[in-house]
Amino acid sequence: MPKLIVTNGDSAAERLREAGIKGHIIPWRDMLHDGPVPAATLLDDVSDVRADFLSSALGLPFDEVRADFAHRDAQMEVHSAYGEVELWFEHDLYDQLQLIQILDYLAHEPERMGVSLVQASHYLAVMELEDLRALEAHRSPVTHVQMETARQAWEAFTAPTPRLLSSFLERPHEALPYLSPALSRLVCELPAPDSGLSLTEERILRHLAGGPMKVAHLFAAVHSMDQAQFLADLPFFLRLDGLAFAHEPLVTGLPFRSSEAPSLSFTPGEDGAAERSYRAYAAAEVSLTPAGAAALKGAFDHAANNGVERHLGGTRICAGAMWRYDRAAGRLVLPN
Repeated sequence: MPKLIVTNGDSAAERLREAGIKGHIIPWRDMLHDGPVPAATLLDDVSDVRADFLSSALGLPFDEVRADFAHRDAQMEVHSAYGEVELWFEHDLYDQLQLIQILDYLAHEPERMGVSLVQASHYLAVMELEDLRALEAHRSPVTHVQMETARQAWEAFTAPTPRLLSSFLERPHEALPYLSPALSRLVCELPAPDSGLSLTEERILRHLAGGPMKVAHLFAAVHSMDQAQFLADLPFFLRLDGLAFAHEPLVTGLPFRSSEAPSLSFTPGEDGAAERSYRAYAAAEVSLTPAGAAALKGAFDHAANNGVERHLGGTRICAGAMWRYDRAAGRLVLPN
């Protein structure tokens, strides 16, 4: 019988094909670490919310994004027609959130025979072909403990406050060894107590404290600071937009909001408005403002003063519900 393979995106899917890994491959294509994620098991319910966010945040046509999710979900929903389902995911936050969504979905399915997991400690899209083949040879059946761990993690991630997520991280979870480090990185994207900066925002400002930088160089510098790198260029641009176009800007120099340009998502090699916009944005030189310098010293609260509003999974971070995380103490800080 044919095999269904689910992995993190198009680049990994293509690399698996090059390695001769046989099966029908679905790229999952969702940056779940950004934007609202509802507490839902049905794929349609999650996809409705995610398509709305991604189309708005990335300047993509809603109908195209929703149709892409619908096609993906429909293939996943007939998983029982396949003799085996293989899940190929990496160690970073982007992948681990996708993995727990899929395992949570499968945990609620009446039939889920032949589900196996390939967990990679490196990035699938750049692995040597023989290493990918070796990984497949060491795939292992998904256990009940792994299913239950993923179910609990998805419940915590999509909860309306980060309390469950904080509690989840207080316990060891050996069944999915990359999950706790990934989710620990996620909570660091909550605003800090004094500066109101997420870890990524703080890293952006600290690099700019040394002088102006081109956006492309800034992205590369910040991206490399994560041992398990998860943040792609477009979500990085969204964070930079939030600092540059706030009521009291913390950085200056961007030519436009990334979400307001002709879609920055394009096929490499295309010569069109999208690629020209991308190049203009990436080549812009940005620098720190006085407010940005003050935030680095804890003398300006970006989250409070600029009315930050965003989601971390199911948690809406906003005035009146400004959940924070003290990274030095490793503890959640409740809203005032």
